[in-house]
Amino acid sequence: MPSVVIVGGGIAGLTAAYELKKRGVGPITILESRPRLGGTIVTVRESGFVVEGGPDSFITQKPAAAELCRELGLGDRLIGTSSRKVYVLSRGQLHALPEGMFLTVPTKIGPFLKTGLISFLGKMRMGLDLILPRGKPQEDESLGSFVRRRLGREALEKIAEPLMGGIFLADADELSLKSTFPRFLKIEQEQRSLIKAMRKVPVGGSTSPFQALKGGMGELVDALVAKLDGVGLRTNTDVRAITPSWKVTTADGSIEADHLILSCPAPRSAELLRPVDAALADLVAGIKYLSSATVSLGYRRSDVARELDATGFVIPKGEGRRIIACTWSSMKFDGRAPEGHVLVRCFFKEPSGDIVSAAMMEMRDLLGAKEPLFTKSFDWPAANPVYRVGHEAKIKAIDARTPKGLHLIGSGFRGVGIPDCVRDARAIAGSI
Repeated sequence: MPSVVIVGGGIAGLTAAYELKKRGVGPITILESRPRLGGTIVTVRESGFVVEGGPDSFITQKPAAAELCRELGLGDRLIGTSSRKVYVLSRGQLHALPEGMFLTVPTKIGPFLKTGLISFLGKMRMGLDLILPRGKPQEDESLGSFVRRRLGREALEKIAEPLMGGIFLADADELSLKSTFPRFLKIEQEQRSLIKAMRKVPVGGSTSPFQALKGGMGELVDALVAKLDGVGLRTNTDVRAITPSWKVTTADGSIEADHLILSCPAPRSAELLRPVDAALADLVAGIKYLSSATVSLGYRRSDVARELDATGFVIPKGEGRRIIACTWSSMKFDGRAPEGHVLVRCFFKEPSGDIVSAAMMEMRDLLGAKEPLFTKSFDWPAANPVYRVGHEAKIKAIDARTPKGLHLIGSGFRGVGIPDCVRDARAIAGSI
């Protein structure tokens, strides 16, 4: 059977190793530069609080992550969101996102007409989607251009961009529609109006749009690692060089393998690839990344003036806030805070300065919160890939140039979420 070296022990690398081992491939070695496995998935517990450093859940619309959890024996640990309500900050006030809103598309007319989030003229402009013709065919388009064209500027600035910012961080005018929301593109091509199409598929139902694990997403990492007996798991191991076909050099020596999987951020993969194929390295290096940070804050329930009756809120750029969103973690999922307490998590894009103090200040202002019982911050430098316009074409060019035995996976390539990374890793492992 072929031997495999995997560089990077995040969710994609661990899933690839699990799938390879299940198929009898080996020997398998994972090389991770950090002292722990799991990448951006990290769960800590403090005084009865369950704190997520990175992703706190995955979307149920893409089944790969839930299927993996069930396969690993975690099916009875899966939980859905306790609430679906989301607020948007507008002119300093929190407005509930209208019921039936699918991202930017209203599917229920009554709640949409009543909302104070969008002006009367903004609502009229969004309604024009019902009669606007299809856009002219083009290779790719930015998400911002698409939303502005179909639903108007106000829909983009007050709804689409803040919601997307919580997922992709980047400006909507930079994001590729084809690589982030291909469903919208398909709807316009096949049915023309987004509103008419989405009203045929009612938003809601009994299925939660997000799922997590009772003890936090770290349970998924632990379950994967537990299945990797016989796999070489080497943390604190930085790869110095790679050469075809395929030799991997670290400070402790070299490993030769039939297949090499690079499961690290694209900029790091590009560094390793440059001596092998400079043109391929340039393509991979062209995938942009942004930095982010999270700050979780635990409070006594009595120390937060505002009722926490939703999963949290998002913030448009025009509000001028330090944070871009806030998840009310103990409302989003059960078991995240002890009885009589609440847990919230603030998100920062390209963070700078004292983010803990900034988060505390924002919570005082927006939630009427007093001093927290504890805070926990996580920095994620250059950890968030940006799927810019033309991303799909770039990935096709990368795949066409990638030599035999080399495989590139992870959030920078074929999907940023946990389900995407799981699906891609399993597909690559299956091809080996």
